[in-house]
Amino acid sequence: MLEIANLTAQAGGFRLTDIQLGIAAGECHAVLGPSGSGKSTLLGAVLGTRPVMAGRVRLANDDITHWPIEHRRLGYVPQQLGLFPHLSVADNLAYSARARRVPEAEYRPLLDRLVDITGLGALLSRPIATLSGGERQRVALVRALTADPRLVLLDEPFTALNESLRREMWWLVKDLQRERGLTVMLVTHDLTEAYFLAEHITVLIEGRQEQSGSKVEVYRRPASLAVAHFLGLKNLFPATVARSAEGWIEADCPVLNARFRLPGDAPEGCAVVLGIRREDVTLRDAAHPPPPPSEQVLTGTVQIVDLGSEAEIHLQPGPDAPVIEVAVPWRTVQHFGLRDGQSGVRVGLPEAHMFWVKAP
Repeated sequence: MLEIANLTAQAGGFRLTDIQLGIAAGECHAVLGPSGSGKSTLLGAVLGTRPVMAGRVRLANDDITHWPIEHRRLGYVPQQLGLFPHLSVADNLAYSARARRVPEAEYRPLLDRLVDITGLGALLSRPIATLSGGERQRVALVRALTADPRLVLLDEPFTALNESLRREMWWLVKDLQRERGLTVMLVTHDLTEAYFLAEHITVLIEGRQEQSGSKVEVYRRPASLAVAHFLGLKNLFPATVARSAEGWIEADCPVLNARFRLPGDAPEGCAVVLGIRREDVTLRDAAHPPPPPSEQVLTGTVQIVDLGSEAEIHLQPGPDAPVIEVAVPWRTVQHFGLRDGQSGVRVGLPEAHMFWVKAP
């Protein structure tokens, strides 16, 4: 449906380079990244508000790289919504279709259906200024869909809403996507929003495409340390490749005083960073069965730092050994009843759940 190939675009002194991604029909694809990473520049290149310096943007069978914005048949919900305060809700909803000269007989059935789904029927005569934040979000979304666009672009439209309203809008977008078969490109910095709405994600860092793929693949196997940091992964340990052969590496990690055998290719002597997600760390004490051979185990005395939904375990293997810090879910600490000063605690790092990236 949407294909972006070798795209370079510029906004002032900022340049977005060599972007390549595709969005299948009926799919929601999230573009993620911190502020200043190039998310809005990419969206502007697709929308037609940012000139493309190199590369191509194709929508269905059309090369729209240099088409005027009004010819692209895109639905757009900007972060500030862009509603017209001097128009009623009804006039705002019909604006996009009328601006494209879509006959009312064509857009009215879809508009009426969307009004029914979103519960805007009682608000049609109201001025925009009298609406709540959630109501304005609904108006902006329906307006973007009324002309039956080929692609819907969402530019962080839910940022200003409180948590409960944001989740309500997520469900609305998901329901509309299922019912209408919408193809959506979502620009956001919110990981939870992206993982709720999207099937595939692209991570931008400082104008570069760091990784693109299924949300499960990106989360489980980040392609770089920058992606791992952006995803909020904390269990990251420096290591060096000691042996490399036949699609596997063996990496020595001085911090953990252990060697790990992991899939991948890297030359011997290469500096890498080993990682494991907090939910994949195992905890045991002497009463539990020993771990499998493929699980590296750290044993020692623990101090526990409560960080709300997660905990930081400070494990000291011996009196003179350096402290090792490992993040785990707080519920795991509760499940095992760990307490400060408890000795003989075994922290397991299953190799099957570990990943590695090259050190910067």
